[in-house]
Order: sequence, then C-alpha cells, then structure tokens
Amino acid sequence: MDLMNRRWSRGLLFTSAFLCLISVFFYTDESLYRIFILPLMLYALYNSYLELVVAKIFISPNNSKPSIEGGVWDSHLPQFKSLRSHILTTNVNGENAPIVIFIHGWRSTSLSVVDRAEWFIEKGWNAVIIELIGHGKSSHIDRWNAISAVEHVEHHLNHLDTFIDISHSPELFVYGHSMGGFIASRISSTNSKINKLQWTGIILESPLMMYSEIYDEIANTLLVPNMLRKPLLRRVYREVLQMHPEVQVEDTLEQFNIPKWGLPRAPTLCLQASNDNRLGRIHYDALHQHAEHSRTTFHLIETLSHSGAKRNVERENLLLHWLSEFESLLLK
Repeated sequence: MDLMNRRWSRGLLFTSAFLCLISVFFYTDESLYRIFILPLMLYALYNSYLELVVAKIFISPNNSKPSIEGGVWDSHLPQFKSLRSHILTTNVNGENAPIVIFIHGWRSTSLSVVDRAEWFIEKGWNAVIIELIGHGKSSHIDRWNAISAVEHVEHHLNHLDTFIDISHSPELFVYGHSMGGFIASRISSTNSKINKLQWTGIILESPLMMYSEIYDEIANTLLVPNMLRKPLLRRVYREVLQMHPEVQVEDTLEQFNIPKWGLPRAPTLCLQASNDNRLGRIHYDALHQHAEHSRTTFHLIETLSHSGAKRNVERENLLLHWLSEFESLLLK
C-alpha cells in the first residue's frame, strides 16, 4: 500500500517535519535562518494538526467485543474487495419462514443484536446478522467510513442466497440499529430488491440519520477551532474521494444527511429510545421530518436505552403490532 494512503502517514510526516524544523530553529543563532524557518514551522504545524484530526475522523472501531458462535447460528466469511465479512445465519424455522437481516451499530458485533434476533426466531422467523467491516470477525479496515460499509453490506445482500435459502421465503425485512440504521436507510433507498426479492419492510432502532452531527461531535471533542473546520472538511473529502471517486464533493455534509443520504422505500418502523444517551433525538426528528409518513410508523420508547442487547417488552409489543399489519406473515 502507498505509504501516503495510510491513515496516519500524512499527519506523522508533517509532525516529523515540524519537529525537525523546530530543532533547527533553536539550534541556529542566525536570525536570517530563523526568519526563513519560522513560516515553514507554522506550515508544518498547521498541516500536522489537520492531518492528525482527519486520521482520527476515519478511525477504525478496534473493539474487542466478541461475536456469537455456535448454537443455531452458521458462520460465513465471504470476501469482497479483499476484505472478509462475518455473516451469521440461522434457518431453524424452515425454508418458508420470513427472514430478518440485522445490521448492528458502531463498535458493536453480532452479540449486540442477538437477543433481538432470537425474539424473531421464537416467532417463527429465520435470521441473518451481518457484522460490518472493521467489527467482530470481519476484516480490519484502515480508514473506516459508512460508504465502504454500505458497499460491502449491499454486495453481500445481493448474494444472500449463497448463505441462506431464500427461494421460498415470502417476506424479507431489514433491522438496522444505530449506524446499522444509517446503512439500511441508504441501501433500501437505492435498491428495492435483494436477489430479486422485494424488501417487505425496514425496522430502524434509534437510527443514526445525520452524519454531520457525528462530524461536529468529533470536531468539538478534538477542540477544532471554527476557522479550521472548512479546511478540515476539504481534507476529509480528499480522503473520501480517494476511496470513493464517485462521491460528489460539496461544501457541506448534507449529502451524508437524510434526505440526500437516502430514505427507505419500503414500509418502515422507527423505534426510538426516548432518552437516547448516545445520539439524542435529532436523528429521529430528522427522519420524522423527511420520511413519507404514509409508509413510516414512529414510536418513542421510554423504557429503551440506545445500546444493549437485552429484551425490551415495550419494543417487542410495538414490533408485534406493526408486523401484524402484514397479512402474509405468520407470527407465533
């Protein structure tokens, strides 16, 4: 791999240049040399700071959370673009059962959504869990970004029949939690079918819908001054374009917010933790503003937290009520 394409390389290169220049600055007694070196020092420091922040923005999860193993779950490790994805499937309810596909959130794994999946299995469904690249047993990725995650998930969805028999399954649902909701929304906005099967419905739980909020959160955490945020954004786009040349460069992050990012085209259920201690309510409010209300059902749940794989009675009752509206579903 080209050294300059490694996530931290540019930042470390400018940092090294700054340290060398500052050493020369204090070593020399010649004022003329110092006048010449000072702007170079400032240039190196400016670029070092911005490049290190860019590297931080594209940080990989690097979590140690385990994946689920064994039991009713079959494990698959397909590759796409030299990266391995970990996909778990269970077909315990037979070939005619509806299928729900889970996409977990940032720094989560299959273990984070397995309790939700087990509820569906108890109701007579088959289930699939896709671990995002950089998570669980999927391959590490040096510069994590949602566009790459979408690309990989979409590829594996289009080859779903290599992991689980879908030839007799009448219904196909996708369940996205947090970042998984962001990815599910994008895919379902551009692709209404999986292996020629129509998406029956989308379930979004406490979904991320506005990447600009995450970007601002990172910039605030790293204390990036307002005057540097535009040049920082230009460098973020440079990284995005290196990985995905098809992305159109804009002056804002609106293309990574809904509605431009993409809204589900299938009937959608949004279950939002009322007191979301991670994302707050702004993502839910944005979806409520932009979604087609004739096809989207919204619920705020007081007893639900943002994360955690434990069962939630209120969530399950709302799920059951919404799913019962699909006449072809046979729910136990």
